Amino acid sequence: MKCVIAVDVGASNLRLATFSGRKMKNRISFKLQSSVNPIDYIEEYIKKFSKTCSPIGIASAGPIDIKKGSVKLINYNNLTINYVESLKGYGDVYITNDCIAGLLAEKRFGEAKKTKNAVYLTFSSGIGAGVMVDGHILIGKDGNAHEIGHLVLNYEDDTVCGCGKNGHWEAYCGGKSMPKFFYKVTGKKVISPEEIFKMYYEGQSEAVEFIEKCMKINAAGLASLIDAYDPEVIILSGSVYLNNEDVFMKKLQELTKNYVMNRMPELTTARLREDSVIFGAGILATLKGKLP
Repeated sequence: MKCVIAVDVGASNLRLATFSGRKMKNRISFKLQSSVNPIDYIEEYIKKFSKTCSPIGIASAGPIDIKKGSVKLINYNNLTINYVESLKGYGDVYITNDCIAGLLAEKRFGEAKKTKNAVYLTFSSGIGAGVMVDGHILIGKDGNAHEIGHLVLNYEDDTVCGCGKNGHWEAYCGGKSMPKFFYKVTGKKVISPEEIFKMYYEGQSEAVEFIEKCMKINAAGLASLIDAYDPEVIILSGSVYLNNEDVFMKKLQELTKNYVMNRMPELTTARLREDSVIFGAGILATLKGKLP
């Protein structure tokens, strides 16, 4: 079986691998800084394998312009990359949102295998989702039908999201935004969500109250997601979630019922965990960009 190249361009990390069926090889990963252009690393990797592996599947943080093959990377100082143009000469390139790729992988190999209505929801540097309704993955006119991190949860608040707009879910509880929101709520400076959760586990009252507040916000966002798409299962992933799985699962199960109208779906953790997106990029390449 001929191999394909898979690329996962996250908000903080870059992962690359080759796939032959379900077998992943040649995996490497980088922690990226906002000043770095990921395309430089991607092209260097593809040069090594493009003669034996093609096409290329790219799962990228967005927003996306799927017709042009370009993305705007908010966490990289709004850097715009046209993957198709940048990588022409290395074979066919197919792109999708990273959360759609995560959903593809969980549909093929994981927790969405037996359902036609599922959401893959990630809590990481940002908040994002891939959505499947009646067996069809939602795409939208530009490829952004899943940008649930930009649901407006407070239209009167001036808390600014990374996209530049106000009151978005991600502006409060996306990993990159949590330190700023923590300072706004408590007046104390922290540098990362890891620091906040460490204080939470130590029982520091301000951190406990803050995480409780964030979980209420997350539950309200989750309820909006459930009422909009009516999924059978919501598959949770992302670094902030995976590092604090027990807290998220307990609080979301407990609090979401206060906001949701539709019947609660099953909440579960991604079977492929942090590898869902890179697997999905490989599946995207195998499918030659044709999503179900």
